[in-house]
Amino acid sequence: MVLLTGATGYLGSQVARQLAERRIPFRVLVRDASRLGFDPGAADCSVFVGDLTDSGAVEKAMRGAKQVVHTAALVKMWVRDRRDFERVNVIGLKGLLRAAADAGVERVVYTSSFIALGPSSDPRAGEELRHPGPFANEYEATKTRALAWLREEGYRQFPVVTLLPGVVYGPGPKTEGNLVGGMIEQYLAGKFPGLLGSGGQRWSFSFNEDVAAAHLAALEKGRPGQEYLLAGDNRPLNDLFRVLAELSGIQRPVRHLPPQLTPGVIQIFKHDWVYSSAKAARELGYRVTPLEEGLRKTLEARHA
Repeated sequence: MVLLTGATGYLGSQVARQLAERRIPFRVLVRDASRLGFDPGAADCSVFVGDLTDSGAVEKAMRGAKQVVHTAALVKMWVRDRRDFERVNVIGLKGLLRAAADAGVERVVYTSSFIALGPSSDPRAGEELRHPGPFANEYEATKTRALAWLREEGYRQFPVVTLLPGVVYGPGPKTEGNLVGGMIEQYLAGKFPGLLGSGGQRWSFSFNEDVAAAHLAALEKGRPGQEYLLAGDNRPLNDLFRVLAELSGIQRPVRHLPPQLTPGVIQIFKHDWVYSSAKAARELGYRVTPLEEGLRKTLEARHA
C-alpha cells in the first residue's frame, strides 16, 4: 500500500493518476477531498482528510502503508504567516518521516526541487551541488534547509529516496506550483508581463508525466539515501515562447524587463537553472521529453 501526500497539487495529481492507471492500491492524505482530480471510487484509493502539520492525521493515514510518496509542500511566493513555509516544508517532512518509521514503512520517496540545489549554468551539474545562498523567497530557503537536514541527519535515520525535479510543466491544475503553465496561459491571453533581461537564461524544463513516472520508478528502484535529479530539456526561456508561438499559431511580442526593477520573489528569472539527469536515467529509467513535444501535449490538453 502506497500513501501519497499532495495528491491535489500540480505534481501529486499526476502521480495519483499514474498510480490509478497502473492499478496500484494507494491512499491519499489531503486537506480538501473535493479538490481531487480523479474519482477515488474508480481507483483502488482510500482518502484520509487532514493536514500535514497534524501529527494525528499523518499517523492515521500512515497505518498499514509500506511505501510513501511525499509530494506535499507549500509552494507559494507569499503567505500571510511566513512561518508556514517552515512548518510544512521542513517540520512537516521531519514529522512525516518519524511517523513512517513508527509505522514500519519500507521506503519514502520525497519530492525536493532543483531550487534546493541553487542556480547552475552547467548542464552536466549533478546531485553534488550545494545551494550557496542567498535565497529569493521562503520556499527556496525551506526546501534547501530540508535537503540540508536530510544530508546531515535524515538519510542516516530514515529510508528516504530524494527526487529533485527541474522546472516542471505539462497538463495539470492551475496551482502556484504550475509556474510554466501560468506563463503559458498569460502568453496566450496576451497578458504575460515580460521576461527579465535578454531571455537567454536557461531553465531545465521537466515534463510532468516523466517526473511522475520517475516517482513510481523510485518506489521500486530508488536507493535509500540517494538523490536523483529529474532535470529536463535545458533550454533558454526565449525558446519556450518561440516554440509556444509556433505550436499555438499565436504570435505575440515578449517584452524584456530590466532585472534591477524586479522584486525579490522572481529572482529565479535572473539565473540559469540547468542540470544533468544522468543518474536518474541510469538507475530509474528516467526520460526527458523534448520541450517541443511537451508543449504540444500541454496545449492539446487545454482543448481536451
